[in-house]
Amino acid sequence: MEMLSIQLAAFQALLLAASAVHKFAARERSRAAAHDFAGVPRRVAPMAVGIIALAELAAAVLLWIPAWRAAGAMLAALIWGGYLSLILRAIAQGRRDVDCGCSFGASSRRLGAYHLARNALLLGVALDIGALSANGGGPVLAAQAFAAVALLALYGALDQVMVLRPLRFGESS
Repeated sequence: MEMLSIQLAAFQALLLAASAVHKFAARERSRAAAHDFAGVPRRVAPMAVGIIALAELAAAVLLWIPAWRAAGAMLAALIWGGYLSLILRAIAQGRRDVDCGCSFGASSRRLGAYHLARNALLLGVALDIGALSANGGGPVLAAQAFAAVALLALYGALDQVMVLRPLRFGESS
């Protein structure tokens, strides 16, 4: 179980680091999401995005270090829980078409069950990592890092597949 926990910690570290880098690379989209999706005033959106990106980077680094993995997992759980609550709020307010900035590519998928399930799963995994890492745990081995990269690739592929809209009878591509 410890080996799986380390592998999942490495995956979450890579995902959080990629998310932080994406916020800096796609600044305008991130700022728009902070304002439109999260409700942050436009004038402070750049600062809010920077703070969240730094929190994601901090969680990523902490998840990689055995002695700090539990703290990194708890920070990751706070991040995923925050995103989950914002998605729930947007859905409850009937704002399913707002861009949450949740994907690395342009997303035309309305907020719904996929986003809720994805973030709930990421939150649950972070909480499990925290519980399993309470006594430290071992370092990330090369094979576990490779598996984490593979999980990140699968995560990205699933994210892209979920954006696709199936053709209806009579439609052309």
